Amino acid sequence: MSQNYENKNAWMRVLFVVLFWIVFYVTQLVIAAVVVAQCAFTIFSGKPNHNLLKFGDMLAKYIQDILRYVTFNTDERPFPFNEFPKSDLVIDQADAQS
Repeated sequence: MSQNYENKNAWMRVLFVVLFWIVFYVTQLVIAAVVVAQCAFTIFSGKPNHNLLKFGDMLAKYIQDILRYVTFNTDERPFPFNEFPKSDLVIDQADAQS
């Protein structure tokens, strides 16, 4: 049992879990700002902003990466230790130009 307390890898994992948990809460604030901005774009222009759609998709994937890490479902650390997730949303060119 005392060896578990001395396991440096376990302590580092716990430290990163705490740090990414804090990052998770900060990203929630960013998501809230994206939601407000997207609502404003939709109200005033009649359609959502395509850049915000892609950014929101990337943030959602990043949050998923964080949650998988802090719940010990993966050992792969999220950004900045790996690439920031890319959006795979395809925006219809007709929608993007109108």
